[in-house]
Amino acid sequence: MSFTPQTRNQPAVDAGIDHITLSVGDAHARAAEFVDRYGFEVIAAGETPEFTAVAVGQRDVVLLLLEGRTDDHPATLFTARHGDGVSDIALRVAESDRPALEAFGDVTHTFVSRTAGEPWSLPGIEPVPAEETAETTEPAGRHLLRVDHIAVCLETGELDGTVEFYRRELGWRVVFEEDIHVGAQAMQSKVVQSPNTLVTLTLLQPMSGAVPGQIDDFLKKHGGGGVQHLAFAVPGIVEAVADLGSAGVRFLATPDSYYEDLEERLGSSGYAVEELRKHNVLADRDHDGELFQIFTRSEHPRRTHFMEIIERRGATTFGSNNIRKLYEAVERQDRA
Repeated sequence: MSFTPQTRNQPAVDAGIDHITLSVGDAHARAAEFVDRYGFEVIAAGETPEFTAVAVGQRDVVLLLLEGRTDDHPATLFTARHGDGVSDIALRVAESDRPALEAFGDVTHTFVSRTAGEPWSLPGIEPVPAEETAETTEPAGRHLLRVDHIAVCLETGELDGTVEFYRRELGWRVVFEEDIHVGAQAMQSKVVQSPNTLVTLTLLQPMSGAVPGQIDDFLKKHGGGGVQHLAFAVPGIVEAVADLGSAGVRFLATPDSYYEDLEERLGSSGYAVEELRKHNVLADRDHDGELFQIFTRSEHPRRTHFMEIIERRGATTFGSNNIRKLYEAVERQDRA
């Protein structure tokens, strides 16, 4: 584990996440899943000869479900290669006259500038009046605050080049890095972050020479590098998991043995161990505080893309000890 100072070729670009585009086979169906299960509401929509789009929002999170209607539309091509998944991480910046960047795999960064308080829209995608989305989104309860981080799987040998891309193009830097070993499997991780800390990308690649593991499996099933999961921050993870579970979100199970010495390993926590066990929540601690996290079961036909729910109580790292538990749980799911 280390923190790496970075030299920059240009002034660093402060940015936030304006929206995340998921290219999908059925925009309305996928939007309905996020509304019904996660408590989003439809905020904008568009229908053109080229695409169908539905934008759903919740506090600082906007997801754009984009369905191509022509054979050569980028969303059509993306889903043909990868199935439904993240195809664009749109960055909100002061000036939007930047050309789109090809980031990793088939994922791009487009740049958006907005006036504070204006209704969310894009060319061909218009705001939906609030009265048209007045249906309650309980029981999911609208717990999501923002995108905490985005986890990216890369082919072996691509990690350093991807880090250099972010340093060169945006002036971003590595804020955390480590090697993670799970039995005979191993992976390397570097976390790239915007200067204002509003955008955090956790970049992972399999370690050369290690036994193939879950990242290798993602790369094979996905057809190359891409976004493995989106992590959503919540104010209280136990309440969030209970509500989301009631709304139909399926979470990965955690073996009881994980909790047997949890208090001994971490000390007293903001949650009772039995409360964490009941909801399969993982806990970790770093030099700044605690974090609690849980991962959803992948509902993707290829079992690639999934979500994370995370609560931070001061912690600034990413639950490295829990990554091992995640991959063990994913492997159990794949064997089921």
